[in-house]
Amino acid sequence: MIKTMAVYKDGTIAFDVSIEELNSERIDWVWVDFENPKTEEIDLLRTKFHFDEIAIKHCVSYKERPKMDYYEGYRFIVLQSLNENMEQTEIDLFLSHKYIVSFCWETTSVLQIVWNKIKGLKSIKGLKPEQILYHICDEIADKFFPIVQKIEDDIEDIDELGTNSDLSMIDGIKTQVSKLSKVRKTVKPTKDLIYRILNSTHVEIDKETTKKLRIVYDHLLKLLDDISDNREMANDIRESYISTNSHKMNKTMKMLTSVSIVFMPLTFIVGVYGMNFIHIPELQLKYGYYYCWAIMLIIVIGLVMWFKKKDWF
Repeated sequence: MIKTMAVYKDGTIAFDVSIEELNSERIDWVWVDFENPKTEEIDLLRTKFHFDEIAIKHCVSYKERPKMDYYEGYRFIVLQSLNENMEQTEIDLFLSHKYIVSFCWETTSVLQIVWNKIKGLKSIKGLKPEQILYHICDEIADKFFPIVQKIEDDIEDIDELGTNSDLSMIDGIKTQVSKLSKVRKTVKPTKDLIYRILNSTHVEIDKETTKKLRIVYDHLLKLLDDISDNREMANDIRESYISTNSHKMNKTMKMLTSVSIVFMPLTFIVGVYGMNFIHIPELQLKYGYYYCWAIMLIIVIGLVMWFKKKDWF
């Protein structure tokens, strides 16, 4: 599907303009949105707009890393957005002072929101393609924040259940860290891309739009800091959990070791006097059985008291 918007030189705006009418001299600039396009619609990128074949190839190939390439007369920009299900959506833009062409293989709320925002403007005075670029970047950045906030809330919920010795806690932490890594892989190149746009001599942007893009850039920097903080918090929780379980395991092992040590001398005594020799002097003692029990009890009591003193019991 193709949607069109045309801004005329007299300051008016029109939507759903035919492709043929886009070349009218009365038009100042246009926004053409390719949403889940068909093959014949994709061909318009070649026949109507005469974009470079390499740019078209990168446009239709899924997925490209956020970037900006320079071509004669226009710039090819690749952006990535995330939805609440952590699914990436690629948005490709062809930008010049006469048009902005957006291309997306699926329906995305980012472009829809920006489209409706432009439709709802009371005044389009000073509206340029670069401002459409800003609105798209701003909307993409806004989509990141609830995702990171949701991950942070999940990590805090896991932290509150940190006393449980359940391995599902470790799995939960691993899942959240994996999500943070995925968000970071999208946010960081987007931040780098906006930095390139702000500092490029090949992209002409007015001061007001530059100021707004810098705010988006600052938001992405803050978002990266939040992601790093959350990753650190998740790692701290995991290390604390492992440390707590190791401590519990050590206490258990100390207890088992203590019990084994207590029974070692008893096993030795029983083993010695359980041998099948005929002449074992102690076996002839009248009270040898009671002596043996007394010695074993003294050994047990002595070892238990010693281990209690060492805080092993």
